[in-house]
Amino acid sequence: MKQASSPVTAVFRLLLKWWWLIALSVALGVGVGFFIRTQQPNIYFAKTTILFGQNFASSTTGSASSLKQLTDMITIYSGLVRRPTILEPVIEELGLGISVDTLNGVMAVTQVEDLPLLEITIADIRPDRAADIANRVAQELIKQSPTEQISQETEFKREQLRSLQAQIEELQSAYDANIAVGANLTSAFEIAQNLQERSGILQNLQQLRALYAEMSGGLAEQVNLMRIFEYANPETAPLVTSSIIGVALAGGAGLLLSVATIVLIGYFDDRLLWQEGMETIQGIKVLGPLGVVPRNKLPLYVLTMPDAIESEVLRQLRAKLVLAAGGDVPKMLTVTSYDSGDGKTVTASNLALVFAQSGLRTLLVDGDIRKGDLHELFRLPNVMGFSDILASHEDIGVMVSRALLDSTYDNLTILPSGRSNADPAALLSAARFTRLITLLKSQFDIVVMDSVPTIGGPDSAFMAEVSDGVLIIVDSRRTTEKALKRTLQALQQARRANIFGVAFNRVHLQVTATHNQPYYRRTLALSPERLNRELMTANKRKLGFNRHVITDKKGERLYSFKACAIHLGVTVETIQNWTKTGHLNAVRVGRRRWVREGEIQALLERLPRSEIRLGGKNDHLPEANGLKAPVEPSLPARLRDQRNALLDYVRDPQAIEETDDETDLPPGD
Repeated sequence: MKQASSPVTAVFRLLLKWWWLIALSVALGVGVGFFIRTQQPNIYFAKTTILFGQNFASSTTGSASSLKQLTDMITIYSGLVRRPTILEPVIEELGLGISVDTLNGVMAVTQVEDLPLLEITIADIRPDRAADIANRVAQELIKQSPTEQISQETEFKREQLRSLQAQIEELQSAYDANIAVGANLTSAFEIAQNLQERSGILQNLQQLRALYAEMSGGLAEQVNLMRIFEYANPETAPLVTSSIIGVALAGGAGLLLSVATIVLIGYFDDRLLWQEGMETIQGIKVLGPLGVVPRNKLPLYVLTMPDAIESEVLRQLRAKLVLAAGGDVPKMLTVTSYDSGDGKTVTASNLALVFAQSGLRTLLVDGDIRKGDLHELFRLPNVMGFSDILASHEDIGVMVSRALLDSTYDNLTILPSGRSNADPAALLSAARFTRLITLLKSQFDIVVMDSVPTIGGPDSAFMAEVSDGVLIIVDSRRTTEKALKRTLQALQQARRANIFGVAFNRVHLQVTATHNQPYYRRTLALSPERLNRELMTANKRKLGFNRHVITDKKGERLYSFKACAIHLGVTVETIQNWTKTGHLNAVRVGRRRWVREGEIQALLERLPRSEIRLGGKNDHLPEANGLKAPVEPSLPARLRDQRNALLDYVRDPQAIEETDDETDLPPGD
């Protein structure tokens, strides 16, 4: 028994089946993303950076407490920058015409980790306007911060320090000059005067240095000042929305959505899907697939397309049904399905045709008393039929002889559904139904019953009781596992229901691995129909590259190698080999080689033949002594007898050997 597919394998098969949906979803996502992208303007981002602390080196290498104070201050300013007090002057000065909330929506404030930096980023469709807004917001924040006043005082003190520095340098120069002059003095009065001047200069110098030290010390403590570290530049503003990332994300979203949809479909869809190599389903044997037939070839497609693979698999189904019946052709076969439209009637009709084509006397019964339309497939009336026989009290044999219709096809008879309005369940449960089936079995080699779908009532269960086996047709496109389970439950209501198996209808055989083999797809180079037409017009044209039958001057027909192969039932290669070995003579006319019709007839007359001995020693001889020769049975009867003998031997070789000792069987039978 074939193991069930793993979930991964099932999902993979679903993805392969719905690949077009995946491709469509991805293409649709990419298309929508690209369309949305083309409808949106470019967005530019401009960034301005503010540095906190004039003495950057001392602030970053100072104590942990001072660094924490600086970080806390940056956090406070990152909140203050969004206040209307800061943003309203910017909006008014630049004439933006937007609200504070709108400006906050396009502004991002970020505190740089481990650095005394605050970044203000503005998004706008114009890079110059984005840079202007970012720079102006930073300037307004610095302007309205308390550190701006500290900055003005610091600048004043620096100016005073520069003045003191100049005075100190001037006094230092005077002091040094005084020392140099005093070194050359010799008069006591001049030396005393020089020392007095030097003492006064030194005293002023010391006072100025003390004042400078006091002022510069207070200036060193003012480290928590703000200034713009990097201005926003419109030329370096990055463009984000022009990236392909948005379109790629849209395509990825389409991919994920399609895969999720397919998985959900596979999870909730319990339809019976054909899988190559299936052996059983719900404990019932799988007999194989049936193909998808074009509408213009329906309903009797084994006649309209006999060489197609769809017709071949139906003939294979016929063989499988015989094997399922134990090697014997079932006397009665019931074809059913869960619902109408599954292909039950078409399958039953074509299956009856292939049984009839094999030489079996076949009866096709429309057992759908409720709404049967099988007669319309064969273009026959429905005046009297199956339901009328069951509802009548007349002799069954007489009624059957009136109701049976010739299908116009060899070995195939039709029994339509009839027009009786009686209760179908009551008709099928009566003893008359059993007697009718017994009569039909005795008159035909096989009876194919097209039953009511199991969804329509218990009719199929009554038919299953009198049948040798039941064939269930499931539509691979719509029949669910629950539907098949209900069909099996309906058939199990019968006291004796032998289910041969399940056939999957409407399967694309061209994509299967087993049923797409070219073995049964033999295409002839020259069709027999065309050959017959050329035989009728052979004397009208002598030569021609597209001709396969011509006549010579004596009026004898000449066959091309292709026509000769069709006539003898062999391949063109065989004809070529026969001409090379002399088994068949060929003549050259023009550039082509031909075979005379007389040569073909001579070859057929040279074929070895053997006689068949039917019974006694002289059964093969002509009439003698006024006695008539025994009537030779028909070829189908001889084949049937040989088949039965072989099957009996397979079942019980010992019994056959004992029988051979008592009967006069011909050798080789």
